[in-house]
Order: sequence, then C-alpha cells, then structure tokens
Amino acid sequence: MTELRKVLKLRTVISTSAGMAIATSCYLAGLQIATVLVGELAWISVLVAGFFCLLSAMCFSELTALYPSAAGIKLFIQHAFSERVAIIIGMFYVVLGIAMVGAESYLLSSVLTSTIRLVGPVFDRYFWLFFFVFFVAYINYRGVLITGIAQDIMTYVMIAFLVGVSIYSISKNGVDVVAATHSDRFTLSNIIQAAAVGVFLFVGFEWVAPLAEETTDYKLIGRGMLWAIGILTCTYSLFTVGLYVGLTQEQIREQLSSPTPIPHIVFGRNLFGPVGGLFFVLMSILASVTSFNSGLLNTSRFSYAMARDNVLPRVFSKLHPVHASPWVSILFLSLLSAVVSLLTLLTGQYFFLIVMAAALECFIYIVAAVCVIRLRMKFPDKERSFKVPLGYTIPIVTIVVFAGLLIGLFSDATRDYEGKVLFQNYWVALAMAGFFLFTTAYTLTIVPIFKRKAEERTQARVKRRPGRA
Repeated sequence: MTELRKVLKLRTVISTSAGMAIATSCYLAGLQIATVLVGELAWISVLVAGFFCLLSAMCFSELTALYPSAAGIKLFIQHAFSERVAIIIGMFYVVLGIAMVGAESYLLSSVLTSTIRLVGPVFDRYFWLFFFVFFVAYINYRGVLITGIAQDIMTYVMIAFLVGVSIYSISKNGVDVVAATHSDRFTLSNIIQAAAVGVFLFVGFEWVAPLAEETTDYKLIGRGMLWAIGILTCTYSLFTVGLYVGLTQEQIREQLSSPTPIPHIVFGRNLFGPVGGLFFVLMSILASVTSFNSGLLNTSRFSYAMARDNVLPRVFSKLHPVHASPWVSILFLSLLSAVVSLLTLLTGQYFFLIVMAAALECFIYIVAAVCVIRLRMKFPDKERSFKVPLGYTIPIVTIVVFAGLLIGLFSDATRDYEGKVLFQNYWVALAMAGFFLFTTAYTLTIVPIFKRKAEERTQARVKRRPGRA
C-alpha cells in the first residue's frame, strides 16, 4: 500500500510555512499598512502583528505536538470538542482557505498582463490565470520531494531579494524617523489598526501542520512555524518601510486606487529603471507560485486525510503509485482554485477575498487557542513535546487579541486610498456565515452516509476472511 513519504526537513517546513504568506497580494497589504500609519514607522505595526501571530504559532505548535497528522487541524478540534464540530470547522477552513488563490491569481494576472503582452488584455488575463494554477498543480502532482525542493528555492530566493531590495531602498531614499514620530498619523489607534492589516502578511503560516506525516521528525513542524514567523516579521518590517520610501505620494495614491494595483513594479522601476520592473515581475511570479504551491501542498494533504477518515469521498485518499502524491485531491483543489480565480477575474472583488482571508485566520487562531485550553483540561497528563509557557496566559491573550481583531474587521469598511467605501465588511461576515452553514449541512447529511458505507465495507471484508462461517 502506497503511503506518504517522510522526507521533509526543517528547511522545507520553514519555507512552506513562510512561503504560504509570501504572496503578490502582500505587496499591496504592505503598502496599506504604511499608509494607515506613518510609512517610516510601519515596521512597528508589523512587529506587533508578528508578535500576535507568534502567540498563535505557539498554540499550533503544542497542538501539532499532540496530534502530528495530516488531519491535525481536524484531530485537535475533534478531541477538544467532537468529531462533528471538527468536520464543520475543518471543511469551512479548507474551502475558504483555497479561495485566497482567487485574489492571488487576479493580482498575478494583472501584473503579467500589464508588462507582458501576448495577444490582448482579455486573453492574457485568462491565459496567465489558468497557467499559474495548473503549473503549480503539476509540481504538486510530481510528489512531495520535488515540491519541497521547489518550495525551498522559491521561498529563500524571495526572502533574500525582498530584504536586499528593502535595505537598498532605505539607504538610497533615507528615513526621517524624528519627523515621522511627530505626524498626526502616529497614534496608538493607527498602530493597532495597521497591525490588524499586518496580520494578513502572515496568512497561512499554520498550513504547514498537515505535513507532519511527511517530515523526518514531526517536532520540526512546531519549530518551523516559530522560525517562519520570525523570518517573516524581519522581512516585512524592512519591506513595508522600503516600499513606502521608494514610492512618491502620487504613486501611492494611484496604486491604492487602481483596479490593477502593481505597487511593487512601480517601486522596482523607481529603484533600477525598466530592469527593476522586470525583476519585480519575476518576483511576482515567484511569490504567487510559492504561496499557491505551499497552499496546495497542505490543503491537498488535509483533504487526503479527511477522505481517509471517511469525511470526504474515498477517491480523495488515492495516492499516486509512483509519486506518492494525493493526486485526486490535488486535481480537485486545482479545479476549485481555477473556478474561484475566474470568478474573481470577472467580478474584480479581490479585496473581498483578502478581507475574508484575514477574518478566516483570526477565526482559526481563536479556535486553536481554545483547543489548547480544552485539551489541557481534558488530558493534563498527556505527553507534549512542546508546551506553551506561562500556563493559560498565552492562549487567553491570543483569544482576546484575535477576537478583538475579528470584531473590528467585521464592523469596519474596506476603502480605497481616497477614503471611498468599496464595501461594508459585514458582507464578508455574511458570506462566511453562508459557507459555515454549507459545511454544517454537509456534515449533518452527507458525512453519515460516507461513515455508514465505510462500516459496510469493513463488515464485508470481515465476512470474506477465510475460516469464517
């Protein structure tokens, strides 16, 4: 019987955790942070956001130490509450998580269409969108070893490039910290508001957890998440400041109001001329492929595990006989990503998906912290290779912080640079509630059928055993 292969090491765990967060959409998010606060001091909000996410990463590390499985997210919710609750939340998380690809593919196709002309803008947008999705699907189909090597190369090249360019921009353009501290925008309220946006920069770091069955040591998952948060915090702190000082105020206004925002391309041209723009086009491709590659790598494993537990159709648990990849899950999720990307292209509502992704992350961070508390109460003596320090303090702080951010997010409105309201964020809450009702209905009606059929198959195998009457 084909099984998942234990080949991944710490460097790939870190690159997968960090790679999910490094995406083309983060260029725009970084610019938004810099305009909420004073750009030269944007790193303060990034540090705050990184600290919040570090608290959550510690919770995920303890949970992964308890349940090192491809179905880890489902398992720790199941043991903390019930299997039914775990299925509802797990499927809700996967379905909305893959929706983030819609925003990413939209932004990447915008970048490529604006810089590389094939036939025409309409054709080009569709071509790049589908090419992006199915290229990554092919990499994942070839197996976790090849996927992991590709992830390592792409993520570490991206990080090195962003850090190097940011340092160069800051040294070239200068930073007036003293003047920035006297700005009307440098307030505690704006620091927290920018930090709430900054959480989006770390979206998906916890998605590395489903790779626990393919690491050489499951303890690497928790360690890798903590390293990834630290690396992302340093990288984004430099980049948000470097991006802000590398653009003129007119360019910032134009980019945040544009239907096809490409601030990083303009930034690259300002620094190095046309060659700089080309470099950032390549980095956009690398960023999007890195993010989606990481996301598909993890969501396909989670879907594989859910099918193995008879929550999804058994066909999703099929592994390729040569590559040992869950090829059916990869194919299905790629098709779903293509559909979401197409809808995003037709509607242009990429901001809606970005806000939804941020809200989803806040929600799952709260769930993880609650599960840490519940599982400590239920299984106080169970061995944990990693345990969050300071008792219940960190999980409680995590719940309070992300619950506050979630409430603030839903009660706010998404605006462009000029302050024009694009949509009220309660529509995001309503859309997420609709998805939650869907996964609840699926869990209550469809999952029992799969469970019953699995039991019937088990009984049939028992009856066919030699020696039974």
